[in-house]
Amino acid sequence: MKTRTISVYILVLLDMAAAMGAVFLSKWIEIRLPFFYLPDPLLSLKAFAFMLITVFCYYFQDFYDWKWWRRHSELVSTVLIGGGMSLIILSLAYYIIPQIELSRSIFLMSLFFSMGFSLLIRVIYIAIRDSRLADTRVVLLGNGRNAKFLVDEIRLSGRSVKFEGYVGKENTEMDIPWLGDVDELWNIIRGIDPDKLVVAFDDMRGALPLHDLLRIKLTSCEIEDAPKFYEELLGKIMIEDVRPGSLIFAKGFASMKSEDILKRLFDFFFALVGTVIASPFMIITAIAIKIDSPGPVFYKQERVGLNGREFKVFKFRSMRTDAENDGPQWASEKDPRVTRVGNIIRKTRIDELPQFLNVLIGDMSFVGPRPERRYFIDQLQQVIPFYEMRLYTKPGVTGWAQINYPYGDSVEDAREKMKYDLYYLKYRSLWLDIAILFQTLKVALKARGGQ
Repeated sequence: MKTRTISVYILVLLDMAAAMGAVFLSKWIEIRLPFFYLPDPLLSLKAFAFMLITVFCYYFQDFYDWKWWRRHSELVSTVLIGGGMSLIILSLAYYIIPQIELSRSIFLMSLFFSMGFSLLIRVIYIAIRDSRLADTRVVLLGNGRNAKFLVDEIRLSGRSVKFEGYVGKENTEMDIPWLGDVDELWNIIRGIDPDKLVVAFDDMRGALPLHDLLRIKLTSCEIEDAPKFYEELLGKIMIEDVRPGSLIFAKGFASMKSEDILKRLFDFFFALVGTVIASPFMIITAIAIKIDSPGPVFYKQERVGLNGREFKVFKFRSMRTDAENDGPQWASEKDPRVTRVGNIIRKTRIDELPQFLNVLIGDMSFVGPRPERRYFIDQLQQVIPFYEMRLYTKPGVTGWAQINYPYGDSVEDAREKMKYDLYYLKYRSLWLDIAILFQTLKVALKARGGQ
């Protein structure tokens, strides 16, 4: 997580510099004079406005999320679409605020140069990321279920980690090299000199080589346990290896009265503003639903909220009226019960807009775990560790799990989302809520909604 965050900040700063530089370069080319003789007194302001809008458009086109442009073909299409979006938004901004408008030739040259610079920056970034120098070199201490699970999860995520191997009894199911037994740990670490040693025993009681670990920590490399490494790298909590004690004594998870009051004020104000802004879209959606299929426009359903209290959640109806004649069912990909309009409003999250009313009433927050039905909660509590912890905070219209994982249609999907929900419960803050809301807006605009 920390490495990924730093790389995002670097990309943002480089794009800001590239966009500003593109404007000055374009002006220099136009007048063929050294840039410090530029005659436009507002050029710096115009360059700053160009930079802000360009980087904003880049953000919504996932310029700062490597998973959307891992290959050069994806990168080129991302840059072109981002540039097109910048062209549209900047043209609109110039119409509204003519004082920040660049001349046509400068504008087009600046857009061309900034796209080219951003493309070059990401080509270099991919090359560095693909090289061994970009990888975090890790040795695992452990050879069982947790160690194998950690390797599989991180490889599946595409994170830049190089597993040098594992230390412990040889296990043919491990998909990384065997380096030796635990009693050889000190010599193995001295020979490899990794960035991190990750302790991933299934049962640590009596298994830890404490003397060697202390020597390694003091003289060689950083040491982390598997759950912390997993959490920082993937942004979710490894519930497969979480014990009640680790939750009780861990930093986070605490609910502060002052933060709860601030969050409630934030929710109420923006739900009120959001209702006013979204009202035209809600009217159009209501008409479309009525034309598309018979039945009510709105849909009310019992959900479980804070401290297990039930409430009615409001949504636009996106399924046929007979969708659950056979009882509660998971939503699934390409669900035949979803109407034509329903498919659109689910992908863009428009079906969630009536939940502003739930936020105003106080049953929900803008950000939190997704509210679930009692029928499914009773089942999931039996098979997912700590599932009841979701009920100790208000459910949300959106959340950390919703932006990182699609709507699920199985117990395994619910288990995966629970990992993200626990992460949110541990680190919840107003700043994290704001970041999640921005990410949700991007998901909605790019129609990456769930099922």
